[in-house]
Parts: sequence; structure tokens; C-alpha cells
Amino acid sequence: MLRIKEVDPKQIDHDSNLFQSSFWARLKEKRGYDTQAFQITYLGDRTFIIMVHRPCTDDAAFGYVPYGPDIDISHEDQGPFLETLSEKIRPLLPGECRFLRYDLPWSSPYAPSGKDKLNWTGPPEPRIREMRMNFGSRNWNLRKAPTDMQPPATVLMDLGKSAPQILRAMHGKTRYCIRRAFREGVNVRVNGHEALPEWYPIYVDMAKRKQIVSEDPAYFQELFTTARKHAVSLRLYLAFQGERILAGSVIAFHNATAYYLHSTSCRRGRRLFASFAVLWKAIMDAKVQGYRYFDLLGIPPTTDPRHPMHGLFLFKTRFGGEVRHFRGCWDYPFDEGRYSSLAFLSSFQWEGMVPNKT
Repeated sequence: MLRIKEVDPKQIDHDSNLFQSSFWARLKEKRGYDTQAFQITYLGDRTFIIMVHRPCTDDAAFGYVPYGPDIDISHEDQGPFLETLSEKIRPLLPGECRFLRYDLPWSSPYAPSGKDKLNWTGPPEPRIREMRMNFGSRNWNLRKAPTDMQPPATVLMDLGKSAPQILRAMHGKTRYCIRRAFREGVNVRVNGHEALPEWYPIYVDMAKRKQIVSEDPAYFQELFTTARKHAVSLRLYLAFQGERILAGSVIAFHNATAYYLHSTSCRRGRRLFASFAVLWKAIMDAKVQGYRYFDLLGIPPTTDPRHPMHGLFLFKTRFGGEVRHFRGCWDYPFDEGRYSSLAFLSSFQWEGMVPNKT
């Protein structure tokens, strides 16, 4: 029912999402990580998973699967499927791999529907979620990871709608901010890697201001260089007033989806709503060029105004897309004796694409 075959990460013949692509595997390799890829055949469907091996200690690592497996599985079958998948993959893993971590793209079974999505207080405690996930499995070995390496919620915009429909779906304040930015003379230009030196200083300044970890310049150069060798279009959208840069975003276009990877603005840019102009321009470009979705990649999991990223939540959700909640990260331990301590150490690891800031 479930068959596994290891394949070359650079040779997989179709990509599901950006983070389960040969592009992403190659980028992680260039950043110093070992990667593996596996072809999965399940109930007649075939897909691939990309795995990035991340160190915990000198003698221990874990295999991280970002936004995968990207295959439709019913909520009731997900736990048994992950258990079988993990056991079949286990003999193919390096000896230092102590557990697997799946950053699942599957919808949360606890997520509300309709308008209640904007008022969700979050899923039950891990113990309750583990009971549900492991139901039907043989070993009851799946654990809710101590941290989600990527935000377990996003906003997905449907670009199949007309531009007026997209605008009407937005919050009134968002429409106002977009129009205000252009009235103030904000101009958005589309660039490639050559504009990174202009954008990077305001990115670093934002990271210091928000007290978050920033990527080094080499990361962004490698991001663009790797994209040019794969079926990924990477663009840097910059907002200017005159010749003064105000804001900028790195947008990836892959398969049917555009991804809002990194974004920042300076203080003046925030006053002039430059990030709104940048995102609107990117959304319209994606629509005109035939992309079906625009993924804003990461919002806080609840509407709590006390959350430190509540401003980001308002910015993204007010663009009118669908709020989607995922299951988050789940671990499958191989080394029970060391799992707890290693899983805690892994909570300090991040996949590189941290939630973008505006």
C-alpha cells in the first residue's frame, strides 16, 4: 500500500510546493545541510518528500521535512500513514538521525470554519492532539514537536478572482493604505539579485529593531542563484519615493503559487504604507501572469492582540485571503532515551524562511 524509494533530490520529476522542491533541496545543500529525497507511492498516488538533516549535537541529528508529505490523507489515516512512512524510511537514514520531524501541510482537525477562523484561540493541549494523531497506529509513537519550525497558519489568496473582487474582499483599511501609498508617490519596481545591496540594509535594520535573527548577504545571493537554475522565478520588489528606498519584498513564483518569502520596510516606508503597495503590485503581477494562488506564508496562530506578531496578523489577514491552519510539526522518535533532550535542542533550529515582517 505504501512504497518508498530513495531518489536524488536534484532529479525529482515534479515539485509539489516550494519547500518540497529540488530548488529547496539544492539551496539547503549550499547552506551546508545534507538532504535526501524519497519517492512515495500510496494508494496509486505518487509524490516525493525532501528531507533536510539538521544537527542537534555532535553525534545526533534529525530529519526535517518542510511542508511535507504533500499528499492528501484523511485526518483519521494521517497518524498510521506517518508511522508506516517513518518506519519504511528509517533503514535509509544516516546513523546519527535520532528522529524525524514533519512540518505538515495538512489542515488542522481543530481549525474553525467560516468567519470563526479569525477568532480561533488555538488547538487543544499536545496530549489531546497526540491521542488523536496516534489513534489507529501500532506504536503510538508520534509526538507533537515542542516547537513549530514554521508558523502553523497562513493566508492563501485565490487569484482566480477578478482584480475588483480581490479588492472588495480586502479590509477597508487595506484598500485605503494601498491607495494612500500610491497617492504619496510610492513607486514599486521589480528587480533581480542586482538590487539586493539596496534592500539588504533596511532588512538588517528591521531585524535589529524587531530583535529577530537576520540572514547573511550570502544567503540571499544563493537564494537567487539557485532559483535561476530551477523552475523558480525569484523577484525583489522595491518601493521608492523618488530615489529613496522605503520597503521591499522577495517573492518566489513556483508552479501555480507565488510565495511572500521576505519583506521589510523602513520607518518612513511604514508611514507611507509602502509595504501595502509592494504586496499589491506582487499580487497583481502573479494574477496577470497566470498564477492561481498567492501564499502570504505565516501568521500568528491566534487573534490574541497581545501576541508580539499581532500586527503581522492584521496586515496579512486584511488582504482578504483564506486563513488556513495546519497541524504544525510532528516528531517520530527513533531514540526514545535521548528524544526529549534532543527535541528541546531542536527548538532553537529554524528552517531559514522565518515569518516575514512588514
